[in-house]
Amino acid sequence: MTHAEMTMDAAALDERAEAAATLLKSLANPVRLKMLCALVDGELSVGTIAGQVGVRETVISQHLMRLRAEGLVTNRRQGTTVFYALADGPARPVLRTLYDVFCRGLR
Repeated sequence: MTHAEMTMDAAALDERAEAAATLLKSLANPVRLKMLCALVDGELSVGTIAGQVGVRETVISQHLMRLRAEGLVTNRRQGTTVFYALADGPARPVLRTLYDVFCRGLR
């Protein structure tokens, strides 16, 4: 393999590094990280997330709005209850790994 073949595409690397940094910024908040880890095993209502994380529902809702805007969670409404789940994408395997390393056995 030549040196040229081994050299990464700098523009593509910049793009991926920016995407990774954005994801890591979202995960860097302890409340959001706890919320996302709570969603690793499936969808939950806002009230259930608040109970598991130990934070008021209003705070959870504010963080969920940001996570939805960033494409990290999806939601569905059933009557008056809104359920949230992890969105498909690169955050899912990262969160699964973080959960396995830091949270397994805490439930």
